[in-house]
Amino acid sequence: MRSLLTFYCLALPFLLVAQDVDYSVLTIPEALRENAGSVVRHREVTYRVHSLNEATLTERKIITILNDDHNHENQLVILYDDDTKVSNVKATLYDALGKKIRSAKKSEIEDILYISNGQFYEDNRVMTTVLDHQSYPFTVEFEYQRKVKDFSMVAGFPSWMPLGYHQSVQFASFTAYVPADNEFLYHASKLPEPETGTENTNKMYRWTVKDQPAVLPEGQSPSMSKTMPYLKTGLRKFVIDGYEGSYASWKDFGVFINKLMAGRDELPAPLAALVRQTTAGLTTDREKIDALYDLLQDRTRYVGVQLGIGGWQPFSAEYVYNNRYGDCKALSNYMGAMLREVGVTSYPVLVNSSDTPFFPVEEDFPTSAFNHMILYVPTEDMYLECTSSTAPTGYMGEGTDDRNVLLITPAGGKLARTPRIEPADNGRIRTLKLDISAEGATTFSLASRMYGSFQDGLREFIHGERDLTKQQEALNRNDFIPDVGGEFTLVCEPDEPVATLTYKTSLPGYARKLGKRSFVPVNKFSAYDYVPEKLEARKFPIFDNDVSFRVDTIYLNFPDNLEVESMGAALTEIKHAAGEYRAELTSAPGQITWIRTLKLLPVDLPATAYNEYRQFFVDVRKAEKRQVVLREKRTK
Repeated sequence: MRSLLTFYCLALPFLLVAQDVDYSVLTIPEALRENAGSVVRHREVTYRVHSLNEATLTERKIITILNDDHNHENQLVILYDDDTKVSNVKATLYDALGKKIRSAKKSEIEDILYISNGQFYEDNRVMTTVLDHQSYPFTVEFEYQRKVKDFSMVAGFPSWMPLGYHQSVQFASFTAYVPADNEFLYHASKLPEPETGTENTNKMYRWTVKDQPAVLPEGQSPSMSKTMPYLKTGLRKFVIDGYEGSYASWKDFGVFINKLMAGRDELPAPLAALVRQTTAGLTTDREKIDALYDLLQDRTRYVGVQLGIGGWQPFSAEYVYNNRYGDCKALSNYMGAMLREVGVTSYPVLVNSSDTPFFPVEEDFPTSAFNHMILYVPTEDMYLECTSSTAPTGYMGEGTDDRNVLLITPAGGKLARTPRIEPADNGRIRTLKLDISAEGATTFSLASRMYGSFQDGLREFIHGERDLTKQQEALNRNDFIPDVGGEFTLVCEPDEPVATLTYKTSLPGYARKLGKRSFVPVNKFSAYDYVPEKLEARKFPIFDNDVSFRVDTIYLNFPDNLEVESMGAALTEIKHAAGEYRAELTSAPGQITWIRTLKLLPVDLPATAYNEYRQFFVDVRKAEKRQVVLREKRTK
């Protein structure tokens, strides 16, 4: 870290740069134009903490937009809520030579309600405006100030990413001023150590990024918080609506969550009686959990309502009982209260519910990197997803598996790891019979059994859509069945994550007939054909958490006047750290049988392994495109 003296020596030129920005695109170095859709010319973010529950964030951002790939950068978006005051909003447009064209009028800055995905109501709002220009390149400048307090401050501890993919930076800085009696917490990735100093009774931290060329995105990479310059911040001590909290440790943060939840798990007398009645005669914890989970699903539904501290504090069990709805926190609290009534201990669990969390929870950096709450029952080592109306007891799915979570125990927070999905629990077993006529028309008969995430969407879908025609249309759109109008059944097992689909139809022209020969695709439907992009040079590690299996058995039945002319290798085997592939093809008079097993595994590999990783999928796709050739039998 640099000394205080060094900081004071740097302060004056820094302020001069901030006041004197050349807006002309002619001053952008050629190296910063390469692979860039936009260039961050100058960006200053200043975060000033006033107390345990108040702070001000000021931002000035100047971006040159080079082409329409980054035209979204011409939009100003300021999120705020009832605990936020926004001021000093400015938006200015410049032409390619840096000449000011216009500033947005106050009437052009919209102020609208913002409801995020999956929520019914929130007190979030957004100020937004768009600066359009007829030709590229052009430059936009945005300025604003947000003064935050209580929940908006703590839930909104700033994070900073100075550039995105296909974007370069000339100069960007993040500066924090924090009272000396508190501690500024931060987790920095791909950033230098901060400059530090003091200002009166405040401690100062500053990160800068200069002249950084654009970076290209790469598929199957870790989160951007790991691959790009990124800063996540927090405070050791904070207050929300009078509740004192701390990020000194995960245990301390769990103590704070306990304060927010205290007294909210009291069951109203009628519900307590119903719980005892529902579990009467049941002796094991598992039996009681099953019965009460069914009761939860029958009597409540998920409704996301996030208002102020309610973003972290659940509605009471009594509220859920009276209204029959709640968000993830309220429903988890409600389920936990019912379990407690029958002597089953459970803990609320904070989790980031994303296929790949943007900022994975780290053991050494306590922070609220969570967006969801579930429930943990230690006697059964079971996690309960309390927002689902259809999931079997204990089923979690891909969104919450294999990641660090925070158990909220009576003693405080405790990090744990959710179970990893195994390939055998997440996939599909399918049997397909294809009866091919001499003209190429085919009778198609399918029986498929799907497990884990492969049945998730189907379970939710048929629960909400009872019209059989619409069910068929949706199955066809999503490639479960080849057409609409055949005979089908779709059943989801109530007590396990399994769905069964059968379908029968006629497909004209399945086989392509040329003269005496018929060319027949073996696995025309649901073939696995994904291949990662081809890269000249890989920069990032290879990260993919896909875990699944696919087993297909396909019987190709053909008439007596046809025979097999060619069908390729009888056995194909492909192996890599990313998965295993095995396909076996056999023939008998009037029938070809193809049995294929594909198992995909999670990978975390160095960038140097990319070519071999990609080749595995290239080889699999080639094997999946196999076809056999039938021809009319030769006469003697």
